[in-house]
Amino acid sequence: MVSKIYLIRHGITEGNQKKWFYGAADLPLADEGIAALEKAASGGIYPQIPEDADCYTTGLLRTEQTFELIFGERNHGVIRNLREMEFGDHECKSYEELKDNEEFSAWCWDETGEAVLTGGETKNAFAARISAGLRELVGYHRLKELSHRHDGKDAITVVICHGGVISAVMQELFPAAKGSMWDWMPEPGFGYAVEFKDGEPASFEEIK
Repeated sequence: MVSKIYLIRHGITEGNQKKWFYGAADLPLADEGIAALEKAASGGIYPQIPEDADCYTTGLLRTEQTFELIFGERNHGVIRNLREMEFGDHECKSYEELKDNEEFSAWCWDETGEAVLTGGETKNAFAARISAGLRELVGYHRLKELSHRHDGKDAITVVICHGGVISAVMQELFPAAKGSMWDWMPEPGFGYAVEFKDGEPASFEEIK
C-alpha cells in the first residue's frame, strides 16, 4: 500500500503579484494564477488521485479555486488550522509600505516569537496552530491507512493550503533536510508529496 499526503500551495493571487504580507485576507486567484494552474494541470504535474482520496482545503477562496482547477468538483473537508499567518493591521501591505513601521520591524526581527502584530498573531502562535493542524491532518490520514489495511489500496490525502504553512509543516516533518522552514517555500501551485511508512513520514518529492 502506498501512503502519501500531497501538500499543494494555492495559485497566484494579487497578493503574490504585489508581494503583500497577507494570510487572513480572502483573496481570489488572479487571472495569471488561474492560467498557470491550468497549464500545470495540463502538463501532468499533479497526482491522479483515487476516487476515495481524502481532500482538504483551508476554506479560503484561493484554496477552493485552486482545488477545483486541479481536481475538479469533488467533496472535500476544511482544516482551518492550516491557514496562513494572520498579519492583522498589516495585511495586504508590501515590505516597502511596512519597513518604517515600528511594530512591523520589531516583529520582523523578533527572535523570541512573541512580538505581536495588532490584530494578528505571533510567530509562536502561528507555529502552534500549524502543529495542531498537522496533527489533525496526519490523524485523518492514519484513519485512511487503517481503512485500507486489508484491501491493499493506496492511502492518499491531498491538502491545498499556503506557502508559509507548507514550509512550517515540512520543517516539522523533516527537520534535518533543510536549513530553515523558509528553504521549503514552494512557488504558487507547487508543493510536496510526502510518503509515509509504518505511520511515519519517510521521504518526500517536490511537485513542480
